[in-house]
Amino acid sequence: MPKAEGGTAPLRRVMHPLAIGYQTLGRVARTLPRPAAYAAARRMMDAVYLGWSRGRRAANHNAEFLLPHVDWNGNAAALAPAQFRRYGEYLVDAVRLDELSPEDCFAAVGGDDPAWSAHWQQLEDWYGRRPILFAVIHFGNWDILGGAYTHRIGPSMVLVDDLGHPALNRAIQVQRARLGMTPAAGRSGLRQIVKHLNADGTAAILFDRPPRPSEQSRPDRLFGRRFDLPDEIQRIAERTGAMLIPLAAERQGHDLRFRPHIVLDHDPGNPLLSVFEPALRSAPDQWYQFRELIHS
Repeated sequence: MPKAEGGTAPLRRVMHPLAIGYQTLGRVARTLPRPAAYAAARRMMDAVYLGWSRGRRAANHNAEFLLPHVDWNGNAAALAPAQFRRYGEYLVDAVRLDELSPEDCFAAVGGDDPAWSAHWQQLEDWYGRRPILFAVIHFGNWDILGGAYTHRIGPSMVLVDDLGHPALNRAIQVQRARLGMTPAAGRSGLRQIVKHLNADGTAAILFDRPPRPSEQSRPDRLFGRRFDLPDEIQRIAERTGAMLIPLAAERQGHDLRFRPHIVLDHDPGNPLLSVFEPALRSAPDQWYQFRELIHS
C-alpha cells in the first residue's frame, strides 16, 4: 500500500483513533462473512467519527468543500460520516489482505475487461524499460491496485508511513509485501524509491496530505480551488524522469469490486488533484481525508 495515514511521535505513544479501530476490527473481521464484516466496520466507524473530534471536524470541513461539486444526495453532515464508514470497509479489506492473491486483486478491478486492456498493455510495455511513479490518493482501496499490478505487470515499491502501532505496521506491511508491494518507509525509504526508479522500477506514493511543518510544498487545484500539498512526489518524478501516473480504485457497492481510474498521459506540470475529480465526483464518500487540507 502506498503512503497511509501518518503517525507522529505522540501517536506512537497513544494510538491513533484509526489504528485503534483497525486493531478492534481485526479481532472480529476474520470470523465474519465479508458482508457482515463490512456492516460491523461501518457501525464501528460511526463510533470513531463521534469520538474523534479533530478527525470529525476535518472531515466535515472537507465535505463542505466537496458538496457543490459531487454527486451526493445529502448534506456535508451526512457525507463526512459516510466517508468514515467507507474507510471501515477499506479496513476490513486490509485486515483480510492475506486472504487475497495478486490474481484475486486483478479480478477485483475487472481483470481483463476490454475497457482496460490497452492501459494494462501500455504499462506492461513500459515496465522495466522506464521508471513509473503512481500518484495515489486516499480513496477506495489502494492495496487492491498494488496486488492487481503485481499480477498483470510485476512487483512494485510503495512508500509507507507509521500507522501508529508497531504490531499494526508489521501486520500490514508483511501482507503488502506478500502481494508484491515492497514497503519503503521514512527518509531511507525515499532514497530506496529514488534508487528503484533510477533503475527503471515502479513505485507508488499517496500524496494528498497536508504538508508537515517546514516541508516543501507546491500549489495544486481541486474543483477550481487551490490546495497546498507536499511537492515530494513531483520532486521524485523530476529527479528520476519517472512517468507520473494518477491511479485510483473506486469501490462498486459493498464488496470486492472496483473500477480503476488510470491516467497514462498526465502532464507532470499540471495539477495532480484535479485528475481525480471524476472519481471524487462519482464517489465522494470514498475519499478518506480526515485531515484538513489547506486551501485558498
